[in-house]
Amino acid sequence: MTTPRQVRREERLADVLAAAWAIAAESGLAAVTLHEVARRVGLRQPSLYAYVDSKLGLYDAMYAQANTELLQRLDALPAGGSAREQLLRLSREILRFVTADPPRQQLLFQRTIPGFVPSPASYALAQVLHGRVTRLLAQAGAGRPEQVDVFTALVAGLGAQQIANDPGGDRWTRLLEPVLNGFLDHCEREGSP
Repeated sequence: MTTPRQVRREERLADVLAAAWAIAAESGLAAVTLHEVARRVGLRQPSLYAYVDSKLGLYDAMYAQANTELLQRLDALPAGGSAREQLLRLSREILRFVTADPPRQQLLFQRTIPGFVPSPASYALAQVLHGRVTRLLAQAGAGRPEQVDVFTALVAGLGAQQIANDPGGDRWTRLLEPVLNGFLDHCEREGSP
C-alpha cells in the first residue's frame, strides 16, 4: 500500500526530473546541474539529495524515466502483422520519441555525459527494449548479434542525423522504411543464423 508520504516523494521526484529535462531541452544535457534543478523546484540543493544521490544519479533517474516512457509508447502500438511490419512500427515510434526531444536521444543512445553509466536497474529497462528488438529481428531473419548491432546503428543513426541536420523535419526519418527493408532483404539473402 502506498502511503501519502511515498506519493509526495514520487510527485517531488517527478518535479525534479521535469526540471532536469527542461534544463536539458533549453541548454543541453551538460547544463543540468543539481543547483539549477533545486532552484527550479523550490528546494535547497542539499534537500535534493533526498531524491537523487548525485548529478550522475540524476542522469540515471532521467535515463530510467526516458526508457520507461519509451517502453510505454511501444506497448501502446498496435499488435499484429509480420515481424518486419512490427519492426517498422517500433522503429518509427523510437524515432518519433527521440527526435521530439534531442536530450532523450543523447542520453539513451549516445554517451555524451562523461562518467555516466546507467545503474543496473536503469539499464535493465534498456535491455527490455533490446530483447524485444532482438526477438523481432530473429523472426525477420536478422537475429545474429552483428545484425542486431547494425539495426541499432541504423535506427540510432537516423535519429541522430535528423536531430543534427534537419531538426523538426523528416529528411532522415523518412528514410527508415527503405533503409530497414534494404537491411532485412540483405539479411534474408545472407541466410538466417
